[in-house]
Amino acid sequence: MDQLYLEIEISTQNAVTTIYTSVSSFLALYTHRYISPKNVQVNFVNSKIEGGRIALRSSQLRKELTEQHITCREAATLPAIRDLKLPIYEKDGNTYIAGTCAVCRELIARQPNEELKKLLGFKGSCLLAPSEASIWTRFCELDVVEVVSGLHNGEILESVPPEVVRFEQHMNEPVRMHNIYKQAREQANQTENGDKVKKRDRVEIKCTTPKEQLLIEHRFAEGISFTIADLILYPLLKIVFQHCGQMLPHFPLTSTWFSEIDSFDDSCARILDELYVPHIVKTPPGDLGIPDCEATSLYKADPKRYKPRNRIYTSQSEVEAALGKLSPLQLHFSSDSEENYGQQIIDWEQIEPTHAKSSALPKERLERKRQQLENMANAVVSLAQSGDRIVDFCSGTGHLAILLALKLPQCTVIVMENKAFSLSQAQKRALELGLSNCVFYQCNIDYFVGDFDIGASLHACGTATDIVLQQCRRVKAHFACCPCCYGSLQPMPHISYPLSKAFRGVLDSKDYLYIAHAADQAHEMGTTNCKPETTLQGLRCMSVVDTDRQLQAEEAGYQVIFTRLKPEQCTPKNHLLVGRFVKTELN
Repeated sequence: MDQLYLEIEISTQNAVTTIYTSVSSFLALYTHRYISPKNVQVNFVNSKIEGGRIALRSSQLRKELTEQHITCREAATLPAIRDLKLPIYEKDGNTYIAGTCAVCRELIARQPNEELKKLLGFKGSCLLAPSEASIWTRFCELDVVEVVSGLHNGEILESVPPEVVRFEQHMNEPVRMHNIYKQAREQANQTENGDKVKKRDRVEIKCTTPKEQLLIEHRFAEGISFTIADLILYPLLKIVFQHCGQMLPHFPLTSTWFSEIDSFDDSCARILDELYVPHIVKTPPGDLGIPDCEATSLYKADPKRYKPRNRIYTSQSEVEAALGKLSPLQLHFSSDSEENYGQQIIDWEQIEPTHAKSSALPKERLERKRQQLENMANAVVSLAQSGDRIVDFCSGTGHLAILLALKLPQCTVIVMENKAFSLSQAQKRALELGLSNCVFYQCNIDYFVGDFDIGASLHACGTATDIVLQQCRRVKAHFACCPCCYGSLQPMPHISYPLSKAFRGVLDSKDYLYIAHAADQAHEMGTTNCKPETTLQGLRCMSVVDTDRQLQAEEAGYQVIFTRLKPEQCTPKNHLLVGRFVKTELN
């Protein structure tokens, strides 16, 4: 049976016991109640909840709490609960999923009821993209959740939260479903009774018709069908409007959306009433202000979002000016360390035909891929000790993780990937090879909060490499990272550029991003389009960015080897950073 782990905090004051949960765990519990699965057991993990807490109606949970309550001491013995932010979904005994949308999706996807699976949308893609890649997933999983958490943490509203305005604007946008033309044809060729019109009267709608001209309006959050996005946003926005006084009439599209859901399935409101204890609302008298928000769609593919004036275009003069500002540091930007991790110590026959088949690469590319993996595996092996916990971040289909599990049988290898299909491929390969020292986590990097000894990443795109390095610094773990996609670097709430104190003394963020963007000019190395001057500049900019990463790690107490994969032609993005945390008295 699958397991669902939710966090709770039990408080007793004046002989009255109150059960609290986090907003994210509340959404997972709400989804569980909605689908009523018989193949999932709910486990309540006693925790100290950070941030806003939602009070639950204990009468609905008393029996379950008695039977399925996990104490703090018991939780400490369960690695996945120590490692990942709750809620967590466990399936097949060795795969653990974290992240609100991913957990709620899995609850639905694991059900045999095909009607329920329609909640996952067209081709099961609703809220499939991780929050770091999708504005829509981030809105549902983080933005509105943070608003509700803040309200339950005592925040008093002076204006309607911007997220409410953004949702109202979203409901006014043209629908951008993947199968919108099919839906438009079906809608246009139905009678008022829902019957199909006669063939001679059918309306033809070509795929060249602009989507804005299709007569399809938002009935639900993603178009005309009720999906998991509605299931998650309904309780969140209901709670927000409880704190907004009489402001709902100012948002007619959201009000209509509430009504549509209540008409479609009244269990959404019923389950909210059964689970949720309304928070004490502290609202100023009179109407709240309504903030101005730029009318940008929450749809990931909305072309209006990508405004050229907001994008960084690499001007040669700006790149040169930015590089010139580094002169006072008197640094040598080069990955010319003599350290070589390219020795072939891997018996590829041991894992054939699994690796060649799963790679699905031409022979020449397969050879280069293996060279990359050998360098990474050798670097990690040089850092490892028996009993270490090793995390392969952004693992994909697990090529590196499986090599590490084979080479280091006395270590535990955590295979971390946010794409369900890729992780399932890694599991399949580990099973074929009879590996028992792998654990599989499906989640974004930020949902991992556990301890580990070594972190590794091969071509984690853009900022993901810096999040990996941040995770390693958090627990003083050694690391081996081969960065990629320098031009995709973007500041995030917890990552700002430049990274090191030394660089921050001479560069601002915009200068840094000019250099990072120019680093991708090295992509042309070894191709017929290669221009020596721009390629050399790209290589130098790559070295600048990775020197910044090296300095940041050294400032945090690491000894860092900055070298290249061997042979260097195995990939244009061939830099390798190997860091060993040095334990000193100060540490």
